[in-house]
Amino acid sequence: MDTSKLTRHLKPVCEICSSRSLRLLSDVCLYLGFLSIIASVLAWFTATKENRAYGERFGIFIGLWVPSFFILSSRLSRKADELGDIIGVE
Repeated sequence: MDTSKLTRHLKPVCEICSSRSLRLLSDVCLYLGFLSIIASVLAWFTATKENRAYGERFGIFIGLWVPSFFILSSRLSRKADELGDIIGVE
């Protein structure tokens, strides 16, 4: 397969979404995942007695973000590796 055509067509995309920026975004999503765990636990345990049910539901809602951030981090990291292989960076 002639990869020069593919490289020529992907060059504008690679300039916009460089592997370095994708890797940075991947790291941010990873940190947001861990931050969501902490925020979920805090929301759960800091609810007052009057708003206990609301605090529990809000803690569960924040906890649902964690897998999304981790999956997004993994996908972006994988895409950064693919772009690095295509354009020969890294």
